[in-house]
Amino acid sequence: MDYSGNKLTPTILSRFQQLKNLQPMQLELLAGSLRIRSVAPGTKLLAHGDTDAYGLYLLKGKLRLTSIDGRVTVISDDSPQAFSPIAHLLPRQYDVTSMTPVEYMTIDNQLLQGILSDQGDAFTATEIIAEDEAQANISTEDQLTQTLLDDLEHDRLVLPSLPDIAIRVGREMNEENTNAHKLAHIIQTDPVITAKLIRAANSPLYAGVSPVDSCSAAVIRLGANTTHNLVLTFALRELFVTRSPILKIHMQQLWEHSVKVSAICYVLAKVVGGFNPEHALLAGLLHDIGVVAILNYTKRYPDVLKDETILNQVISDLRGVIGGRILRTWSFVDDLATAAEAAEDWQREHEGPADYADLVVIAQLHSFIGTPKMHQYPTLDSLPALRKLAIDELTPKMSLKILDRASEKIHRAEALLKS
Repeated sequence: MDYSGNKLTPTILSRFQQLKNLQPMQLELLAGSLRIRSVAPGTKLLAHGDTDAYGLYLLKGKLRLTSIDGRVTVISDDSPQAFSPIAHLLPRQYDVTSMTPVEYMTIDNQLLQGILSDQGDAFTATEIIAEDEAQANISTEDQLTQTLLDDLEHDRLVLPSLPDIAIRVGREMNEENTNAHKLAHIIQTDPVITAKLIRAANSPLYAGVSPVDSCSAAVIRLGANTTHNLVLTFALRELFVTRSPILKIHMQQLWEHSVKVSAICYVLAKVVGGFNPEHALLAGLLHDIGVVAILNYTKRYPDVLKDETILNQVISDLRGVIGGRILRTWSFVDDLATAAEAAEDWQREHEGPADYADLVVIAQLHSFIGTPKMHQYPTLDSLPALRKLAIDELTPKMSLKILDRASEKIHRAEALLKS
C-alpha cells in the first residue's frame, strides 16, 4: 500500500464517533502517530474472516462491503456508517474493497482502548451517556443483523407466503391444456382479484374497442401471461397489510414506494424496449419484498422499530439477500430475484445486456426526485445502469423529460395497483 504523506489533524479525527470525546491533547498526539493511507480502486482492504485487531476508518472515497453470501453494501465518506470503523466485528463479516480512490487510516484496537481508558474523569456525565447510547445503537444493530442472518441461514426465519390465488394461477399456467376459461374459473374464486382484473382490462393501459364485463373476457383481452403477472401483482398487496399498529405506517410507506417504483418500471420498459412491461411492473413491486420480512421480524424488537437509524441500517444490510431468498423460495424466475437483490446496488456492474435490476435501480432514483430523500442518493449520470440501458436518448436530462411526458401513464399504472 502507498502512503499519501498527508497529515491527520485533530479536526479530522474528531468526526469519528469513537474519538470525538478525546481531549484536545490526546487528539493531537494521536494525529501525530497516524498516517493517511491511499489506495486505488479495486484494492481489497479487509477480507472476510480476518481477525487482525485494528479499526479501519474511511476518510475519503467509497467502499464496497461484500458478505460471504454475496450481499453488498456501499459506504461513502459521507455515509452514517463512515463515522465508525468499517466492518469492525471480529472475525470480519465482509470483504471490503475500494470502489474509488480511497483515503483511510487504521488504529490498533489496543492502542485505542488504552487511550479511551485514560479518559477517566475527563468525560462529563452528558458525554458518557451520549457515548453509551451510540455504542448501544451499534450493538443493537449488530445483534439484530447477526440474529436475523443466523435465522435465515438455518431456515428459522419465517418468510412471507405467496398468496394462494397466485399459486393456483401459476400452477394452471404450467398446464399444457390451459385456456382463458380455466384461468378465469380459478381467478373468480377471489372476487377482489376478479374485480381488479376486469378493471385492468378496461383501463386505458389495456382497453379495447368495447368494455369487457366478465373475467373470461378480461383474460382473453389481456392474454395468459399478462393475466398471470397482474394476478400476482394484485395478490401481493395483502403481504403489505398488518394488524400491528407500530408496523402499519412502515408497511403503508413501503407499499406506496413499491407502487411508485413499479409504475415507473412499467413505463420505462415501454420506452426502453426489450423488456416485458408487466414483468417490469412485477419487478418493481417485488424489489423490496425482503423489507416486508424484516419489518415483520422486528416486531419482537419494538425499540428498533422506533429507531429509524438502526432500522434503516438493518434494512440496508439485509433487504437484498432476504428478498432474493423469498423470491427463489417462491420459484420465481432469476431475473426477479436478482432485481430484488441488486435494487440498491447503485454502482452494480455486470456482463451482458441491461436487465430488470438495472430498470429497478433507475426507477428507484426517479421515484426519489422531488422528495427529501433525493440528495441521499447518487445522481443518475453516475449509474452504470443508465449506461447499460444504452439508449442515446436516455441521458439523465432526457430521462426526466421522458418520464415527465409519461406522467399520465405512470399515474394510470399507480391507480391500477392501488385500486
